[in-house]
Amino acid sequence: MPYAEPLSAEEISARLARLPGWTVDEGGRTLRRTYHLDHLPAAIFALHIAGIQAELDHHSDLTLGYDTLRLEITTHAAGGRLTGKDFGLADRVAAVAPGHGAR
Repeated sequence: MPYAEPLSAEEISARLARLPGWTVDEGGRTLRRTYHLDHLPAAIFALHIAGIQAELDHHSDLTLGYDTLRLEITTHAAGGRLTGKDFGLADRVAAVAPGHGAR
């Protein structure tokens, strides 16, 4: 994976403002979101996300519950800091979430 430059606090805030429901941890190193699903198992959504991650060659930590899916994204190659790659993955996930009934 090519190295990605860490984002500044201002860049993180601006990008986060375009991702409703997503948060950044207090240290500004991890982008997070927990999705809740009404009718579809969270595992189906997780499989879709896994395909997106493979396509982008950028992977998150996923925590799967019966009706929840939590993502934690950071760029390890950038010293565990947030980069454009993290927000690119979050954008893609946010775009497909409604199709899974995830909120």
